[in-house]
This record gives sequence, structure tokens and C-alpha cells, in this order.
Amino acid sequence: MEPIKLTWIIAHQPAYLFYRVAADFKRIVNERSKSVKIDIEILTAEEYNQKYSPVEPATRHNLWKFLQNNSVQIAQMQVASLASQCNKQMNALEMPYIFEDHDHAASVLEGDIGTTLLNSFDKDSNLKGLAYTYSGGFRLMPLNKTVSSLGEIAGLTMRSGPTQISQDIMKSFGFAPVPTEIDEVSTAVQLGKVIGGEHVAQRLLPDQCDDWIKTIIDTKHSLFLTSIVVNLEWWNSLDSEVQEIFLEAAREAALNERQLSIEDGENSINYLKSKGVKMIDLSEDEITDLKNKAKSVYEKYEPELKYIPHIKNRWR
Repeated sequence: MEPIKLTWIIAHQPAYLFYRVAADFKRIVNERSKSVKIDIEILTAEEYNQKYSPVEPATRHNLWKFLQNNSVQIAQMQVASLASQCNKQMNALEMPYIFEDHDHAASVLEGDIGTTLLNSFDKDSNLKGLAYTYSGGFRLMPLNKTVSSLGEIAGLTMRSGPTQISQDIMKSFGFAPVPTEIDEVSTAVQLGKVIGGEHVAQRLLPDQCDDWIKTIIDTKHSLFLTSIVVNLEWWNSLDSEVQEIFLEAAREAALNERQLSIEDGENSINYLKSKGVKMIDLSEDEITDLKNKAKSVYEKYEPELKYIPHIKNRWR
């Protein structure tokens, strides 16, 4: 069998969250590929641009184009981006309180619903998903104010993700959403555009949010998800034995990454608490109140997102 070479680009920050998945995938593939030589090149976007000098430099915003045209064979992309560009049904995974906990999420992501979504990208995208990673986890709300309850910040400007669903969620909670990329939150706070906003614990320290955080409200209102994605045409050119090796490696590396992300989040929170940051865990009544407020989001999106009731039923 001919040697196989593939390139994995890491275009998102913080790079270590994404690099360890790629490195783990490479390790597992090397351990299991006995009958074929597989060369996996792992590069940051900066390294890729320096080595290959593409006409349009690779960034996190155009990474999908490099995957689509097979300049890059494999990478991680945010599920929110994939939903916008390749498969709108993935927006079901972005809905508020769609997952009760990590076990519920795993049953969906590793089950038939998750698999179907990974294999249902628009034909024009020329992409296929292999597995789900966190590179984050359950979202929370860091603030540059000292507060004692969620109600104290009602009506204030809060960072939301760039997607319409993210904005609608924050609006349903009673905030004035300001769409902002997750790695630009600290700048938005320093400029006075927001007092905080949705984020993930794993990225608070790499994104230097510890410089301004005074309170964290642990809303756990949705999951920040990414996915390991490949070029479909390249994938279809592979021998079935090689496909199975790659698929098993992606799933195992993803499972390892999700556990590491959970541990990262716990370590970040413990560190911030040790530095005097106030942590607010919402009561069951407060969570129920947010779920009730978020019903307007479901009224808007559930008619077009057919997997929402199936995801909910997985928990019941």
C-alpha cells in the first residue's frame, strides 16, 4: 500500500487545546498502522503559511476553505462554524440547556444522532466529521463586577458568540448581547463594550481573562463544541482499513480530549478562586428560570432543527 501523507492545521487559540488532540491522534494512528506508512504533519496556521505560502493565508476564519479544496486533509473546527457553513442541523447542539450534563452530551455525541450530524454536511462543503471534541465545555459567565446574583446584571451588555443563536440566547436571558469572538472578550471588556459574557473555563487563563474577572456565574447554559473534520474526497480515496484506523483514532483522541478539557476547566476555576474570584453556582430555581426564559429560543429554532426532541429524549 502506498504511503499516506496528511496535513493537520491548528488555526485556533489557545493552540495547546487543539495541538494535544492532533498529537494524540497521530500517536494512536502510528500505533495501529502496521501495514501502511502514514505521515501526519501537524502545523499551526502560522507554520503552514510560512512553509507553503498560500495565496490566501490560513486563519481560523477560512480554515474550512483549506479543508474543502484538500490543501489540508484534517483539522478541528467549531461546531457553531460548521453549523453556519456546512450543516445547519448542528445548531441543535448549540441550543440552551439541551444537555443536562457531560454524560448526556456523550450519549448524543457518540450515538446515532452525533454520527448522523457528522455525516450530513452539505454536499458542496466536501467535508466529513469524524468525532466531537470540547476545546471548551459548558459555558459560564465571567464578569468584571462583583455581584451576588444573576439578577444584578440584568439588562447589561454581555458578550455573546457571533452566531444568531448565541445572541438570541443571551437576549432571552435578559442581557444586551454584543457579538464578539471568544478570544476578543478581554479587549471588549477593557474597552468598556461589555462587562463580561459567555466563555468557557478552559480558556479563561490563556485568554488573559484573569486580569479582569471579579465574579464568575456558572450558568452551564450550553456547550462549546468542536469537531475533527476531514476532506471528503480525500477520505473516500482511502482504503477501508485506513479509514477505520483514522476513525478509531479520532474517536479515541476526542474522548481523551473531552476528559482533559473537563479537568482543565476545574483547574482553571480552582486557580481563579484561590486568587479571590467569586464563584456563583446557580440554584435549581435559578436554572429553571433561565430554562423558562430560553423557551423563546426553542420557539424560534425548534421547527427547523429536527434533532432537538431526540437529543432531549436521550436524557429521559
